[in-house]
Amino acid sequence: MDFRNFKYFEAVARVGNITKAATELNISQPPLSQQIQSMEIELGVKLFERHKKGVLLTEEGKLLLQKVSPLLRQYNELIDYLSDSQNLGIGNITVAILPAFSSTLSEALARIWEENLNIHFSIKEGHSNSIISLVQSGEAHLGITRLPIQNSELNYSILGNDPIRVILRNDDPLVIKEKVLPKDLKGRPLVLIQGSTTHSAFAQIIQMLEEANIKPNIIGHTETASTLLKIVKQGPGIGLAPQSGCYQLTDGLKVVQFGESDIYIPTAVIWRKNEANSMVLKLKNLIIKYCVIK
Repeated sequence: MDFRNFKYFEAVARVGNITKAATELNISQPPLSQQIQSMEIELGVKLFERHKKGVLLTEEGKLLLQKVSPLLRQYNELIDYLSDSQNLGIGNITVAILPAFSSTLSEALARIWEENLNIHFSIKEGHSNSIISLVQSGEAHLGITRLPIQNSELNYSILGNDPIRVILRNDDPLVIKEKVLPKDLKGRPLVLIQGSTTHSAFAQIIQMLEEANIKPNIIGHTETASTLLKIVKQGPGIGLAPQSGCYQLTDGLKVVQFGESDIYIPTAVIWRKNEANSMVLKLKNLIIKYCVIK
C-alpha cells in the first residue's frame, strides 16, 4: 500500500461515489474500484458499504478517514511549501468564495497585482458550508464566507459587515416603504438562505418577529441568493438575504432595509490554523488589506 491509495480512499469517501471520484482523480472507474478492494483485503476490513447510488463509509472506514485526512493535508502542505520555495514567490493558490463576493475579490486582486506579486490562483464558488469544508480539507487555501464559523481548525479575519435586506417584487404593497418593519411581515411567506437561521443576524430577525407576536411564515430556503431572487420574482414570497447577494438584482425586484436600524452579518477570510505556505499567508494578508465588504 502506498500514499496514492490513501488519496484514492479519501476521494471516494468524500464524494461518496466511485465513478465520480474516478473522474475527479482523472483515472478510470475499474482501476479505482480495484485499488479500494485491494486496500480492504490488505487491511482485513470492509471500508465501504455499496448501494445503488454510491458508497457509504463503514465504521472502520470512518476511523481510517480520521487518520488519513490529516496526513493528506500535511502532504499537500509540504508539496505547496516545496513548490513555493522552488518557484521563488510564484504561488498556485485556490480561493473559495460565495458568488456574491466575486466582484469584490476581483477588485482586490487587481490591487494586489499592482504590487507586482506573481500569484497564480483559481477561484471556486460555493455556499458557506462547502467553503468551510474546502478550506478545512485543503482543497482551497483560503475562503471568503459569512460568519459564524464553528470550526476549531480554522482561523478568520473579518473583512466587513453585510446588512440584511428585504427583497420584494415591484407589485408588492411594501415597496413604497423605505424600511420594512417586523409588523409588516405578519402572515407573509418568507424565503431565506439555506442555513441562514444559524447566523446571529437572522436569529435576531426571528426574535424581532416573535417579540412582535408574529410567527415567521418561512416557506423555503435556497443555497444561494441568486436562486432566492428568482423565486421571489416568480412567486408570492418575500426574500431576506445579505445585501451582497443582491448584486444580481433584476428588473421587477426592489431591495429595502429591514428594521429601524441595519442588522449585519460579518464576512471574513478564513484559513487553516496550521497553514505553512508563505504565499498563502501573504495573499491572506493582502485580501484583508484590500478586500473590503461594505
